[in-house]
Amino acid sequence: MKEVLNKQSLRQLALLELLWNKEWVTVSEIVKEIGGVEKTIRTDIKQLNEIIEPLTIETSFKHGVFLNKEMCISKTHLYALFLQKSVECQLLEMILFNPHITKGEVCDRLYISETQLNRLQVKLNKGFEKYGIKITTDLTIVGDERNIRKLLSSLFYEKYLSPDHFFKEKEFQLIDQVIRKFYKANTAIIAANNQYHFLLNKMRMKILVAIYRCKSDYFLEQKQHFFDYTMITEDKELNKRWQVVFGISLTEKILHNIFEHYYAPFKVTETCLELGASQFALKTRLEQLIGMICQQLKIECRNQDALIHAILWSSFLTVGPSYILHNTKEEFVLESLRDKQAIASDLQKYFADIYSDLSLSAEDKNNILYQSIYTLVTQWHEFRVEIRKTIMKIKAALLLDAPEEHMIMLKEEIEYHFRNMYKVDILLPDDPITFSRLNCYDCILTNLLNIDELGKVSVIGIPNYFGEEFIKKLHLFFNSKKNERRI
Repeated sequence: MKEVLNKQSLRQLALLELLWNKEWVTVSEIVKEIGGVEKTIRTDIKQLNEIIEPLTIETSFKHGVFLNKEMCISKTHLYALFLQKSVECQLLEMILFNPHITKGEVCDRLYISETQLNRLQVKLNKGFEKYGIKITTDLTIVGDERNIRKLLSSLFYEKYLSPDHFFKEKEFQLIDQVIRKFYKANTAIIAANNQYHFLLNKMRMKILVAIYRCKSDYFLEQKQHFFDYTMITEDKELNKRWQVVFGISLTEKILHNIFEHYYAPFKVTETCLELGASQFALKTRLEQLIGMICQQLKIECRNQDALIHAILWSSFLTVGPSYILHNTKEEFVLESLRDKQAIASDLQKYFADIYSDLSLSAEDKNNILYQSIYTLVTQWHEFRVEIRKTIMKIKAALLLDAPEEHMIMLKEEIEYHFRNMYKVDILLPDDPITFSRLNCYDCILTNLLNIDELGKVSVIGIPNYFGEEFIKKLHLFFNSKKNERRI
């Protein structure tokens, strides 16, 4: 949904994404990766440093450009920054919370002309067309109601990250009270359908969006009743406060619109038919895929039926605007399988083939592909254990001017902290050390100064205690060796 950003913001976001994943990088390398010209990139860096606090972009004539990240800041912060300053996002927010707002009022609040507003509307409608959503000339959002709610709740979730920055205090308290009562009255059916995984903050956003859509007389069709709402509807004090804060009653119709869309048992068979697929055929192909993985990796799948069901319903739920800028599921999969490229490539190919006949856009197919792999990784324990096994182990020699007992302790610390990443042998300073003996090691860990005679083997100078400097150097060396082997 990159239509919510202008060209400059998209370029600047691409720059930050690149810097987030790299150390020092030259401006010419940045231009090669994301396009543009060097002068534009330098201007972008200057502008970004004014808005990305507490992050900073450092520049060096010798080394290039580097993003100095704060420990407390996650990557989601980058996307939130751009959504918060996006005029397109501000427009959508105004329309939702002010259903009768005029074009003149919007222009005054956004400091834009009516011509600019019309261009924004055309741009957004072009991006929304694939979801069956449209902004009308009188500034109302119409179309596929499920996709409208999914779009707006995803937008607010990525933009604000936490309800604390978005909700009024009374709204927050009331929504949480209603959620607690709903969970208490319907624990059994929610647990039976494995719905507890829904992120609470995103659930709050979904409920707020649903409330304001209902206030504007946009409802989801009520086909079946799955849940008990009496604990909420019979609480007169709660209903009174809800009416005062939201200007809408807590009727069963409203509660259905708030909860059933998100928590009702997912009908895989019905959804498959809507997408032009056979549930039996999909299930058979997933069984074949799991069987092939079991055979290749020599592992078991003890929960195959539950896993297949989870893959199907969780994947189909991602159809539509399930994220705006940050596809966390795709990022999770690519990072989790970064060192298992053959497995990642095979899974992408097999799932793409399984879903190839579905009546979906390429974007939706991509989303369900990564959601499927995400579910496979997170809900198949034996598979997860197998992919965690490192494909590379560093063989290191520990040579310190220290007692043997001291080195034994350090060896234990290294191998415990780095698990299967390092295998450490202790070399005593008074042992005869030959080049042929050293050639079997990837590196020498030492605090000795006379290291010129150690041959071509990599030497890592370390302190004689296991601290931050020690850990950082071993991580850097491991990553450099891993990158060498990829090349």
